[in-house]
Amino acid sequence: MKARRILGALLNLDELRPLPPPDSPRRSPRCHVWHLLSPSLFAPRSHGRRVKAVISQAAGGSSVRCPTPADPEATGPDGSSRSASSEQIGAELRESGQEDSLDCCDIRAGEGREGEIGPFGCVRLHIVFTPTVLGEAKMDFHIRFSDPDCQPIPIAVRGMGVCVPVWVAEPNIDLKICMYDRLYQDSIVVQSRSNTALRLTFEVRKELRNHMEVLPKTGYVQARSSFNAQLKFLPRFSLPEDAEGFFDRETGVLEVPMSVQVADQVRPVAFTVNAILTTSELEFDRTEVDFGHCSVFESVKTSVLLRNRSLLPQDFGFLGIPEFVDVQPNDGFGTLLPLETLEIDVIFSPKQATEYKFQLNCKSGINRDFKLRCSGVGVHPPLELSHSLVQFGATAAGDVSTAVLHVVNAHTGHGELAPPPRVGKGPASPAGPRLFQFAVPESSEISIAPTTGRVLPGQRCLVQVTFRPTVCDEAVREEAVRLLCQAEELRVREQEKEKEQEDLNKKDEPRDSKRGKNQSSRRSSAKPAHKEKGSKPSPTPKISSPFRPPHPADIRPDSDEFAAGKASLLLSFAQRFTRYVIPCFVSNGDATDQQLPSDLLFSPHNTLYLELHCPAVRPAIVVISNKGRRTVNFHQVAVGQRVIQKVTIQNTSQESLELRSSLLDLSGPFMVLNALRPLGPQATHSIVLSFCPTSGKKYRETLDIKSAETTLRLTLCGAGVDPAVTCSHEGKVLDFGYALERESASRVFKLQNASSLQVRFRVHLDSLSLARQREQEELPAFLACGSRLQPTVGTQNYSGLSVFSVAPVEGTIPPGKSQDVNVTFQPDHESLHYSDRLTVELTNKQTVCAFDLKGAARLHTMFLCGGDPLGVPVESLATLPPISDPEVAEAEKPPLAVLLTLRSVYGESGVLPAVRELEVGCIRCSLPTAKKQNVEFSWDGLPPLQERGFTVEPARGAVEPGTRRSITVTWAPPSGFSPQEVVRASARLTLRGDETEVYSVTLLAALANDQPREQREQREQPAQRSLTGEKPETISPAQANV
Repeated sequence: MKARRILGALLNLDELRPLPPPDSPRRSPRCHVWHLLSPSLFAPRSHGRRVKAVISQAAGGSSVRCPTPADPEATGPDGSSRSASSEQIGAELRESGQEDSLDCCDIRAGEGREGEIGPFGCVRLHIVFTPTVLGEAKMDFHIRFSDPDCQPIPIAVRGMGVCVPVWVAEPNIDLKICMYDRLYQDSIVVQSRSNTALRLTFEVRKELRNHMEVLPKTGYVQARSSFNAQLKFLPRFSLPEDAEGFFDRETGVLEVPMSVQVADQVRPVAFTVNAILTTSELEFDRTEVDFGHCSVFESVKTSVLLRNRSLLPQDFGFLGIPEFVDVQPNDGFGTLLPLETLEIDVIFSPKQATEYKFQLNCKSGINRDFKLRCSGVGVHPPLELSHSLVQFGATAAGDVSTAVLHVVNAHTGHGELAPPPRVGKGPASPAGPRLFQFAVPESSEISIAPTTGRVLPGQRCLVQVTFRPTVCDEAVREEAVRLLCQAEELRVREQEKEKEQEDLNKKDEPRDSKRGKNQSSRRSSAKPAHKEKGSKPSPTPKISSPFRPPHPADIRPDSDEFAAGKASLLLSFAQRFTRYVIPCFVSNGDATDQQLPSDLLFSPHNTLYLELHCPAVRPAIVVISNKGRRTVNFHQVAVGQRVIQKVTIQNTSQESLELRSSLLDLSGPFMVLNALRPLGPQATHSIVLSFCPTSGKKYRETLDIKSAETTLRLTLCGAGVDPAVTCSHEGKVLDFGYALERESASRVFKLQNASSLQVRFRVHLDSLSLARQREQEELPAFLACGSRLQPTVGTQNYSGLSVFSVAPVEGTIPPGKSQDVNVTFQPDHESLHYSDRLTVELTNKQTVCAFDLKGAARLHTMFLCGGDPLGVPVESLATLPPISDPEVAEAEKPPLAVLLTLRSVYGESGVLPAVRELEVGCIRCSLPTAKKQNVEFSWDGLPPLQERGFTVEPARGAVEPGTRRSITVTWAPPSGFSPQEVVRASARLTLRGDETEVYSVTLLAALANDQPREQREQREQPAQRSLTGEKPETISPAQANV
């Protein structure tokens, strides 16, 4: 390797075989084209025509490191030539591999390796010997001719590589990459193997004498020693012009050959100096930076590009930066890689309202300065923000983060020491109210309330900033379309599977019918079955689906598809970071200031800026029920009615979450009915919510499901509606009249729902209420003081079943519809005091209607009603044993007593007659085998009644089944009647039907005393004088009331 580095070594050709003599036998005038040339001279003889010759490397004739393969066709084993056709020789000449192998040796052919030789001509061939190592080098060549009759001429080349006495240890001095105007030094080491001292002289090209120098220029190298010279290289900017022949402007490469003259040595020692020249410039993309107007409460950032034009890394740093300027990154210090461009942020933060002009000095690592001129104007606005930067926490999509700040008007103008608001060096702004307005970007996830306002001097206005990360509506619609297509594809696949299964079942039916045959037939039939199983099934036609995916714009935001698409995107939500810079415009004066035109009310220089950092992440808790909707809508619910809904949530994170909820209004209609549990990864939980409105209005509340990472906000809404249900029965009593015992009578009333929602009702009977047992433990109503004579619940059946029954007992009435309620009266024994109370209530305990139920039961078909009550309405359910002898029972049966009281009153024309009525009825029997029979009635003993002023009409008659007939009893005071007298008379009334009943009717008549005493006395005195002929007597009030 050391011998390779020596340039200018001596080259000796030790052995060179000469050409054959001229008197040698003549050869064919045709020769091969030669492929390698030799420095020997040959002149073949010819017969007046040109021939081609070629020199090739002989087989096995070289001892160098790059041998050439032998040519078996050219020479034989004994060295004699063999004839070959011209075509074969031409093919050999086209082998280019031989040339390459010949060039890689220390001994190689020069230029011109083949050609033509004219008759009696000669060609000079050059062979170059360039030894790379010490020692002998050998190479054998053959000159081959195009004429196959001409034998190749062998040539043996030999050379010996020897060392010179003086050489340079580093023949190629590489200075690497150098900058202009920078000094670079290196050492030149000269070695000597001579036994005597030699004088050295270093020579530098005249083109580089202004840039390169070798010291010392002359020196002596001692015997078998070394000599060190110093190479100084200081490239000037004029080097490309001075050394134009040694410098490449495009690549910046400098290659300078230099030599050392050695005394008593003919050939100088050569070496080369290599270097790559580059600049040391750092370049800004612009020379001036104008920050414009900037508030003293804020900062302005601008970016400049700093480019390293050098091929070497360069350190840089901004020194002497003013206190109102900041340079980033790394505070203005760093390293630029070769040809690298770095973005530098220059932040301008003015401290006061004035004009700024300054320079930034960027110093490189080689102490070069690069200036950047900057300018700006400081502005002191009339208003300021309490926080100009708001950094929201990681907010889940669908969640809300809120921040609060203030807009402050700190300028009062009353002896304050703080600088007044102004723009640069302009006039100061007077103190007064100021208007502000935030310009929120459209379709952003930021909302500010209020966006506009007016702030008085010395006061501040609260501003709330809300960040609501969500997914884009257009992306939701596209996801909804994708889900619809996916669902349709799954449905079609299921139909295809069902169709294939039906086809297989149809093919298996004939196979199952042959199972009753013998075993041989089953085996024979099993073969085609097995073949059919292995064969390819017949293709069935694909089910054509009429589904056409909708256009994304056709999906409404309130549809289920939109909600499903939004829920799907929330599950795959990718976290993002968004930065907003929202301007806040500040007015120059108040809105009432007439001196300012409308277009100059807001100044762009006084604008404040609010920077928001908004990171959004995937929600850890999502709703998976109701298509992912977070709004639980109970819709319209009747007041007092309770509706229950469930909301299912899922933990989408990889950690367990401890859940807790916010408090709902304790007096509100919403309620959480179950507790929250810890939620594991991918686990679900159902929250049970109820809604029970207390009044007819709309309700809305929010329920926050909180964890350590996120908050899920559920919106609960519903509307309470007062149900409008009316009853068709308007009276206070529903009277069933008379019915035969052990038979029934029915009445129907209708409930009408006039409200807009479905209403649930329930019918209550007092006889079946829980309070009935407590009432039975108390005193009867007729014994208790101050109680009503007629109890609500009257006589009951002996069987214990309720006398009155209702169907249906409860139910629902759709909006605008009605419901028929059937009430049945079914007594099991004779009584006149059956009663109960019916109440219709809604689920909210609202009473629709309440009325009494009354009825009477008879053993026989005839009945008489209309008299005064003679007993208490309470009966014992204990029964007396019947009399064994019917004749005795009939003889001892007394007539039934009936009392009828008549009261006559005074009118303008005198005493008005008193009128009462009795009704005789006939009950229709519901049995189909019963015989239709009328009821006849007749009075006995009417003449005595007429004498006392009583008149009965009619005296006898008949009543058909299911009808009633009235008997009118009229009393008019007879002549000579005393006002204090009570007239009493009795008569018998006989009813004949399936049985005969006799009633003893007692009639009592008197004048009513409900008129003033003076008027009554004036009417009584003429009557007394006319009857007795005496003077009227004064009676006491007690006597008058009798």
